[in-house]
Amino acid sequence: MRKILLGLFAAFCFSPLVAIAGDNYPVPDEVKQKHTQMLYPTVLVRSGQDSGSGTIIFSNKRDDKWVSLVLTNHHVIESGIKVEEEWDSRSQKKVERETRQLVHIDLWEYNNYSNAIGTMGRQAKIVAWDKDRDLALLQVVDAERPLPYVAKLYPEKKDLGPWIYQQVFAVGAGLGKPPFPTEGLLAGFSRDSNGRAIWMGTAPIIFGNSGGSLFVYSPRNKYELIGVPSMVSAFGWGTPVTHMGWARPISEIRIFLRENNFGYVLGDVEKKKEKDKP
Repeated sequence: MRKILLGLFAAFCFSPLVAIAGDNYPVPDEVKQKHTQMLYPTVLVRSGQDSGSGTIIFSNKRDDKWVSLVLTNHHVIESGIKVEEEWDSRSQKKVERETRQLVHIDLWEYNNYSNAIGTMGRQAKIVAWDKDRDLALLQVVDAERPLPYVAKLYPEKKDLGPWIYQQVFAVGAGLGKPPFPTEGLLAGFSRDSNGRAIWMGTAPIIFGNSGGSLFVYSPRNKYELIGVPSMVSAFGWGTPVTHMGWARPISEIRIFLRENNFGYVLGDVEKKKEKDKP
């Protein structure tokens, strides 16, 4: 009986989101804002047999083509990157060659801001990655249409936080299910074994949340991304502590984007190339 009850509990918790209210239920503006600014920009990322989450951080026209970018963790798409040594006949020595496979992203569609009714699938290229920061950037292959929802990044301004004790929301496609939110507090600032900044939040995260988003409600009355959930603390023989989640912070995300020539996502003004100068 205990196993049956546990099975029913798991099926209830991890089946697609179900609306309890009728279709005519008036959705509050606050709920709409949370959906459009946090839930809808979150996607499922699949690379080979691995899966995790990602967040759409840019979808706009550049050089008359739509460019849509998805931020995720390096370890989510690591299986799609191969670096192998090959003999180069021209240089007469072995050289390293990198190949990157296409990955797949799934965007969920909803009815009445509650019912997950299906997905839109897109292929994406791995355009940048950083193993030490555990970050990667994907560019959607489709250049003819935009993606409908884009997350806002926390802006680069001083004295506006985020702060410890600030409420945070973690959003991800845990266990490959439709993205769902959890709630907690921004609990601490630290560094990983590579000396990179990493932030702790108490919003529970589980397997599959990696690569998703950590949001705060900002002084600008918007839900803005401050980090990418990357790992959880563990004790004993690897027992996870789901409410001690660690995220790659917005400061590291900015460095990653700029080092890989994607500073325009942050609003950086690009320098004109010599041939473009009058």
